[in-house]
Amino acid sequence: MSYQVGIGQMIVISALLSVSVAGFAQSADDRPRVEPDGTIHVPAFDLPESSYLSAESRAAMRHFREVYGPEFGTFSAGCDSIWAFNGDVEATHAARLCIAEGYYKTAIYKDTRAKHPVKISHTDMGGIYTEVFEPEAGIAPANEDRLLISIHGGGFTIGSRYFSHTEAMQVADMGRIKVISPDYRMAPEFRHPAGIEDVIAVYREALADYEPKKIGILGCSAGAMLTAQVVTRLLLDDLPLPGGIGLFCAGAAMTDGTPGVFKSSRSESAYFAAAQGGRPRPVATEPSATPQGYFEGVDPDDRTVAPGDHDDLLARFPPTLLISGTRDFLLSGVIATHRKLAGLGVDAHLHIWEGHGHATFAFNPRLPESDEVHQTIVDFFDRYLE
Repeated sequence: MSYQVGIGQMIVISALLSVSVAGFAQSADDRPRVEPDGTIHVPAFDLPESSYLSAESRAAMRHFREVYGPEFGTFSAGCDSIWAFNGDVEATHAARLCIAEGYYKTAIYKDTRAKHPVKISHTDMGGIYTEVFEPEAGIAPANEDRLLISIHGGGFTIGSRYFSHTEAMQVADMGRIKVISPDYRMAPEFRHPAGIEDVIAVYREALADYEPKKIGILGCSAGAMLTAQVVTRLLLDDLPLPGGIGLFCAGAAMTDGTPGVFKSSRSESAYFAAAQGGRPRPVATEPSATPQGYFEGVDPDDRTVAPGDHDDLLARFPPTLLISGTRDFLLSGVIATHRKLAGLGVDAHLHIWEGHGHATFAFNPRLPESDEVHQTIVDFFDRYLE
């Protein structure tokens, strides 16, 4: 399955067609205006929930707006900012643990744990603190010699020991499979390729107990980007590849002019999502000249930074599952990654959920689509892990 026109482009084209058919009564000021460089000035408009959403989905989204959503702005209250310590590792770690404890008290976390009962423990793998998620119902016989490595999201700055729980426990329970999640190093204390090194250290130790084709690696958002980077490092180091990977809520990073500066920030979906979030952005004529945060100071010759730039490596990727939503600000990168992988002959599968934003499926256990997404993930790895 390959797309020649992005979802965002289709939305704009549809809008223009609507104007051409029914817009004669509109004033010129109300019509989209197209610049010579292709920039479209779209008048403000109302965007309702999609008509494809079920009544159950609408109720779940309303619950998120009224209950779950407000918690995201409060669960870190009383904790120090991770940016307050000038990279002091111990102090920043303590701040992250405080944030995690706040997240455990949220309704999102409690409802997810109640719906997806798992045993959570931790171990040391390759010197890396690694969380372990095992289903209370027991590991299915077919999965006793299989393992999933879940790489948490959080913009390469947050998410350790709390977003990692939300993302891993659902797959562990629904798939009745063991899932582990490395607490990889992030900014502001560390820079690329620290995260890659930590995940690969865990992967190497896992290879002592599991055959590579029985291991899957998956991640959402920054976790998806890191998953693609890890596979690239495995290829460059001639290490065995996992049986399959999942890139959710983001694709393989692609450079936008400067190493460490990515196309995703200036993609169509990024502009659409910014407007939907009440933060319309001016059109940037040039990409940012300097990479920031975790990717500050990256080596221009480091091929792991932006795997999407290197077709020779992408062509050797294992079977890949890509998932996003039509309102995800990183949707464009997911589509672009799928198009590249499919064009290079990789066994790539793309699933997009209507009316859903960034990681919606991960943080709303009441959504029927959340179950659909996680069942799709479970089915993919059941098919491709030997």
